Amino acid sequence: MRSAHLSWAFALATSACGDDIPSQMATDTEATSGGISTGSSGPSSADDPTTDPGASGDTTGSTEPVVVIDVTLDLESSRSAHVRIATIGDDVQATVTPSEGFGVVDDGVTLQGVARIDRFEEAGATIYTARLPGEAVAAGPCGDAPVSLALALHVDDDSTFIAGGLTPYCGADTWFGVPVIEPLRMAGRLQAGD
Repeated sequence: MRSAHLSWAFALATSACGDDIPSQMATDTEATSGGISTGSSGPSSADDPTTDPGASGDTTGSTEPVVVIDVTLDLESSRSAHVRIATIGDDVQATVTPSEGFGVVDDGVTLQGVARIDRFEEAGATIYTARLPGEAVAAGPCGDAPVSLALALHVDDDSTFIAGGLTPYCGADTWFGVPVIEPLRMAGRLQAGD
């Protein structure tokens, strides 16, 4: 069990960094005509987008978004952030709207970027990650440089509790290294249907 948790922690820390880092995908994942089946221990439906970004179960070329998560989470305990993750055909997109930007983005701005959904059968968990580019905030810690924010959220199969963080880096397309401020903690509960 400890090794499953360690592999989960490693995957959470690295999955937002880039596609060049191999992810541990479920061994039972198989393509179906309307979606992805995640095997016997995970959810299985035509709307389940748990997939490797290179593999697709959607052969229809659909452009209608399928919302995977649409939830408002606590941000640093006393603030909030609206998170929406959706699939559009083979692509996964995320939008995050923090109520406060902590100097790295403007308050209430909506960030949008490419996302991933990684299912870990051995840990009984799913990790959602995204790369969210942000505009420069002159009065912020990055000055005139744009900000790159890496989103990572974790949820166990047998729980509605979701937690993770939003980590800001100075510079465009900078998804790892030393963050400009501590990662912003996010947590909350998924509602039925999320």
